[in-house]
Amino acid sequence: MKNSFLLIVFLFSAFILDAQRVNKVIIANNGMATSIAFLLDQNVIVNITQDGKISEWGVDKYSDRGPDYYQRNLQPFEGKVEYYTDKDNEAFRGKVKYIGRTLISYYADDDKEFLVGKIKSIGSNKFDYYSNYDDAMLSGKMKMAGQLNVSYFPTYENEALRGKVKNIGSVGFTYYSSMDDKSIIGKVKSMNGSSFVYATLPEQNYPKGSLKSGQLTQVINGIRYSIRN
Repeated sequence: MKNSFLLIVFLFSAFILDAQRVNKVIIANNGMATSIAFLLDQNVIVNITQDGKISEWGVDKYSDRGPDYYQRNLQPFEGKVEYYTDKDNEAFRGKVKYIGRTLISYYADDDKEFLVGKIKSIGSNKFDYYSNYDDAMLSGKMKMAGQLNVSYFPTYENEALRGKVKNIGSVGFTYYSSMDDKSIIGKVKSMNGSSFVYATLPEQNYPKGSLKSGQLTQVINGIRYSIRN
């Protein structure tokens, strides 16, 4: 009987942990902004900016169709929602605390300055951020989101590259440099080894600077990666 109870607890915990996972990453086509979406239980999606803020959250009732399904507008969540109160730390009072069974925590005002108010955890997923000691240009940007490590091109890189996202997990990004045509400088050149080609001259059906070939949305390791204008 005891073993059966422990098995039930283990399976329930595994279900909750599996529900709290990254399911989508959005990258601006110049690599300067990213958004990571976490899927919680009850089909709740939480979109988080690269500076550790929640930009949007709600229900995607079709999320169980897999990461290759295009996310529609998020709907209001009708389950339990709790917010931090005026009695809580000033850095996160008024922010969402619980969405369903999932606890969201934030760095407090007695943490390091570059962390204050940013998301610290979503359920069991921990978050970390770059500091001035890493690179002043990167200070405050997301360094880790759950199991995903995020890296950026540092200050000493070519001007067309510095500050742009370099890797998200095992997925790498490259960009057109200042040696390329002015219309495509700084745009994503490849994602996970898959290349993007843009029109550098006005062509039929392809205005200058528009994408000619390449898949802007790809499902990689179970996560939907999308490059957006």
